[in-house]
Amino acid sequence: MEKPEILIVDDEQNILLLLSETLEDEGYAITTKNNGKDAIATLAENEFDLLLVDLKLKDMDGTQVMREAKKHWPDTVVIMLTGHGSLESAMEAIKYGASDYLLKPASAADLKESIRRGLDKRREGLQQQRMANQAREFARTIIEGGETTATAAPARPKTAAPDSAPRTRPADEEIVTVSDVAVDVKRHEARRSGDLLDLTPTEFSLLVTLMNNAGRVLSCKYLVKQVQNYDLSEYDSRSMIRVHIKHLRHKIERDPNNPEYIINVRGLGYKFGA
Repeated sequence: MEKPEILIVDDEQNILLLLSETLEDEGYAITTKNNGKDAIATLAENEFDLLLVDLKLKDMDGTQVMREAKKHWPDTVVIMLTGHGSLESAMEAIKYGASDYLLKPASAADLKESIRRGLDKRREGLQQQRMANQAREFARTIIEGGETTATAAPARPKTAAPDSAPRTRPADEEIVTVSDVAVDVKRHEARRSGDLLDLTPTEFSLLVTLMNNAGRVLSCKYLVKQVQNYDLSEYDSRSMIRVHIKHLRHKIERDPNNPEYIINVRGLGYKFGA
């Protein structure tokens, strides 16, 4: 099981270190930032299960960081920390989507319990989303009188890229190479600079699809259809594909926080840097 990933944002270095050590001991994967600007830049490209942020940062209000997190990753749980508790600040945090509000210095027990509740809520929400997606898909196939997506032939989307439709390579082209990344479709192997990448079947299929269309922006809806054979809305597809994008980046990128291969084009989708 993968460790839940938590981003901690606080401009007090001693608190940042204490929170990081406490939560790493609990088995969480921790990323820390000591200012809002760096936190927002990180959130633009990386999804976290939970954001722990100070309400009053030196360079901006913590609610700005929270709003950016929710804009990119609506399912991310946010817990707000503050050293100056008031009813107004608590209401402000809840208004912008915080699931909890803790006064500093929060006890380790209170912090752990708040995080546990938040992550449980996230898991339940994602499970409900998956069930709703499956129900919508099943209802659609019943209404249309067609096959389920598990057996239906993939439909080519009308607008999978902003300027032209995605292309597929000839069936006999078994090795695809872009820059220093190569995939051998027949052997089901992917390498970067000659080093073998340990990819799941879904990650491999996603990589092949992106590389087959290197330089072109592919919508999330198109990627989900090609990789997982689901017909979902762009909104639902975005939630599904970003998890696989995140995992693939951690395996292929030299620095997942500054991707050079799998590039997000905000509002449109993803492309493989050619």
